Amino acid sequence: MKTKNLFIALILSVFLFSCSDSEPEKIISSPEVKESNSVNYLNDLSEIYNDALPAIVAIRIDTFMGPSGSGSGFIWDDEGRIATNSHVVREAAAFLDSDIIVAFHDGYEFKANLIAHDIYSDLAILDVEYPDFYEYKPLPLGDSSIVNVGNQAIAIGNPFGENFTLTSGIISAIGRARPDLETNFLIGSVIQHDASINPGNSGGPLFNSNGDVIGINAQIASRSGSLFSASINTRSINRKKTTVQKKDNMNKIKFSNKRNSK
Repeated sequence: MKTKNLFIALILSVFLFSCSDSEPEKIISSPEVKESNSVNYLNDLSEIYNDALPAIVAIRIDTFMGPSGSGSGFIWDDEGRIATNSHVVREAAAFLDSDIIVAFHDGYEFKANLIAHDIYSDLAILDVEYPDFYEYKPLPLGDSSIVNVGNQAIAIGNPFGENFTLTSGIISAIGRARPDLETNFLIGSVIQHDASINPGNSGGPLFNSNGDVIGINAQIASRSGSLFSASINTRSINRKKTTVQKKDNMNKIKFSNKRNSK
């Protein structure tokens, strides 16, 4: 009886082995690897940086005593004019024998003229002496009045002379009012963010996640490194474009310090 059972078991084992061997080989595919959100985030930052870079400048002031002051700026209109902070170029207005130099990422440097500035909103506009061959385009201006807490904040500038540096963070608060460090004038419509900015970032653009300019960075919270960026509503800036035609408009441009509603 035991022999019979053993014989049946052997036959069954051979049968099962034969069946398994004759089945087509199963191919186990590896799971699809999806791009993580962090990779997409870094790609977005890289795209914003590369798109914006040709329109961002490092600004320095050359006087008869040597270099005096530096900062950042960006092309803000189709005429190639540069927007920056008033405190970046204030010394150029004080020295008769001084030159404002704007340097682009491609190595070109051009002289610029201060055609308008407002110490109370800490804004200034420069007219650049471009050669005929040089091509430029402005950065897209967003609307800082619809910025919300938690939105992405991206700053590009020249901290400590390290040109064209990108930092990022989030919008921490909106509608702040902070005193200007030099004039002590209270600047309104300030966007607080945690993207690192330092001396040299002043005048550089603050972007949203779409790559639109929503503000102009300014050192207005502390002298050691601020987490505040002055944001002037870009619709207000657009309304001033027609007034920046002649040098005699200097000091007459007034940028709104009130945060407009949507």
